[in-house]
Amino acid sequence: MKRRSIHLLFAAATLCGAAWCAYQGWLLQRALDTNAAVVRASEKPSGENPNRATANDVAEVRLARAVALSKAGKYDAASNLFNELGHQEPLGETGRAALFDLANMYMREGIANGAGKPGTSTPLIELAKQRYRDLLRVYPDNWDARYNLERALWLRPEHPDAFDAAAQQPHETRKLKLQDVTAGDLP
Repeated sequence: MKRRSIHLLFAAATLCGAAWCAYQGWLLQRALDTNAAVVRASEKPSGENPNRATANDVAEVRLARAVALSKAGKYDAASNLFNELGHQEPLGETGRAALFDLANMYMREGIANGAGKPGTSTPLIELAKQRYRDLLRVYPDNWDARYNLERALWLRPEHPDAFDAAAQQPHETRKLKLQDVTAGDLP
């Protein structure tokens, strides 16, 4: 009886291990399929409909397609995909990446139009600032978005005199008296 229970225990452990291996194999195959779809989507987009979705499209594939469209200069289609991803899963990694890439696309386009067309660069940089702020509301620890927002604020300040030295002077000064503290230079 003891020998039989040990064999049954060993068989159960073997079946659990085989099921775990099969599950891991399925996850690996799914990841390989997703990676292949991302590579296909990130290649230079052809004349096909950029917003087309297939049954196997996952968020990563749509993000790769949007990045490829952005690089190809098809900004309207890319911004539609970026916005869709940003609204579908704003808390997910793909949604945050979509918001960041959308803001970067607006920023690059605004900088490219900056010298020649100030009328079109200002709204694009304002859109970029708004997207960076949207991303920072969802994920405040994104230092890349903070840096790019600061850069956008330097390019197009919120107020015309925001970086004027005279505007940064205090409007009034007060003298404070504290107990047991004498006025003087700090060490």
